[in-house]
Amino acid sequence: MTLDVLLLFSLLSLFLFLRVLNVVTRPSRKLEKKSGANLLIIVGSGGHTAEMLTVLRSFSTNFSNLFPLREYVFATSDITSTPKINRFEREKEGLSRYHFVPRAREVGQSYFTSIFTTLNAFWASVRVYVKTKPDAILANGPGTCIPVITACFVGKIVGFNRRCKVMYVESVSRTKRMSLSGRLCYSLRLADVVFVMWPELKETYPRAKFCGRIY
Repeated sequence: MTLDVLLLFSLLSLFLFLRVLNVVTRPSRKLEKKSGANLLIIVGSGGHTAEMLTVLRSFSTNFSNLFPLREYVFATSDITSTPKINRFEREKEGLSRYHFVPRAREVGQSYFTSIFTTLNAFWASVRVYVKTKPDAILANGPGTCIPVITACFVGKIVGFNRRCKVMYVESVSRTKRMSLSGRLCYSLRLADVVFVMWPELKETYPRAKFCGRIY
């Protein structure tokens, strides 16, 4: 009986390893839909929100046609970003919907208690991800993005929404070293593509895509 359990565990571990390997080594493909794609946008607060709005405005003029449905994810404690996104969306056609998830860790929170809040944030992010089933995810660094992007990564492992593309844009303030969120997306290959705005970052992280300063 013990040998059977050990064999089963070994086979499941091998299967999981091969699935993860398939996800992280699979060549990234361009978004297949020419129009009608569902974009999930992870909004931070303060400077992150301002940068995300600049990124969104840098898209081509057919932004509303490419992404007629925009799903925004906010932290529940963020009370300043929603009005800014409202003003941006009034300029666009299509439909936008808002979702709220708890922060994985608040400023000044102890690392021990953050274990439980991170798990809570992850499960909330899983629910949002499954509900929205986006074609692409766009993030630019807030801690809120990691649980959502991880939910996407786990979904690909189990075969859910495998075509979803994760685009991570590193903050313009990062000139020589990526943020923690950026390093996780890059090193663990959670994101299909990581954009950087400084050539120094491109030299340090060769798999990243140098896009230059967009603002």
